[in-house]
Order: sequence, then C-alpha cells, then structure tokens
Amino acid sequence: MSTTWCSVVAAQYRSTLEDMAIVLRGCPDELWEASMWEVKKTDQWAWPPTDRDGRPFDDPAVRERKFQAMSAVWRTASHALWFTDFVDLSNPLGADWSPPTPFSPRDEEGYVVPPTYSREEVFGYIDHCRRKVDEIFSDLTDDQAAAPLPAPHRNGGTSLAAVLVQGVVHLQLHSAQVRTFLRSQGVRCADE
Repeated sequence: MSTTWCSVVAAQYRSTLEDMAIVLRGCPDELWEASMWEVKKTDQWAWPPTDRDGRPFDDPAVRERKFQAMSAVWRTASHALWFTDFVDLSNPLGADWSPPTPFSPRDEEGYVVPPTYSREEVFGYIDHCRRKVDEIFSDLTDDQAAAPLPAPHRNGGTSLAAVLVQGVVHLQLHSAQVRTFLRSQGVRCADE
C-alpha cells in the first residue's frame, strides 16, 4: 500500500514530467537543436565529444556542432529523462536496465553525444517514465523507501527515498532550464 509520502513524491514526478512535456511542446522547431549555453572546451565533462562507440568526430564542423549539442534543448531533456529512468525509477540495482528505443544505455557515458532525438522520441521517453512512476510507487512502502540501496548501485548506501527526492529535483532543474531558455528567446509555453 502506498503511503502519503510516496503519493506526494509520485505526484511530483508526474507533474514534473507533465511540465517537461508542456515545455517541449512549446519549443519551436528552430530551437530544438539550439544550445542553451555555450559549452567550452575547458568543461572537462564535455571534451572531446564522441559517438556511442567512443569515436571522436573527425570533421571539425561536425565536432563543434556535436560539442554544442551537449547543451541543446533535446539533449538536456533526454539527459534528464535518461537519469530519471535509470537512476531513479528502474531496478535499484540497475541490473538488466535498458532505456526505450532509440535511446541507449551509453548515452550518458563520458563525452558521448547521441544522435539528435526527435520530439516524438523524447515524448515517448516521457511516457515511458510516467509508466515507471506508476510501477515503482504503486506498492512502495516506507520501509522499502528507507532502506539503503545495495553497494553495486551508483548510490549504494543511500536510501531509495533520498534517491527519489534527488531525482525529481534533478528533473525539475532541467525542465526549468529549458523553460528559462525558451523565455529568453521570447517563447511562452501553453501554461504561461
């Protein structure tokens, strides 16, 4: 039986996923691949950009475009959803996890810039995460939420409750980032 605490956190995930969908629906096509901030070569997490197989992009123009894509609207959304799916809502051990097609388990490995995901693909990932919210919170108890995750998990030793709360905050951050960028470009979303 779900507790009040679980119901509240689940509601936050649902509303934040809906906010992400509203923001992405409001994003004009010409801004889908726009960089929201300049990515610099001194950003150690970003250089050199590679494909999923770890190969750098040889063409300088492609390399620069892929490099700046690390802060694109589509990439910020897919990053937030990937972590929401993998870290927060999937098997706490992370075993046998795979994101929905066409996303890849390697999308968040160091320096990887996946192929540009379409709006429909990202909306599909939002729907996937909504289903995961329903699954994980449908019978989560306080005792299960309070238990520390096992050592193999990337957050081993941290309670599932803490990971879930941190995860929804991470998702909210990126949804707000995209919304703020769109506002700076003169775009207002349907709920504004």
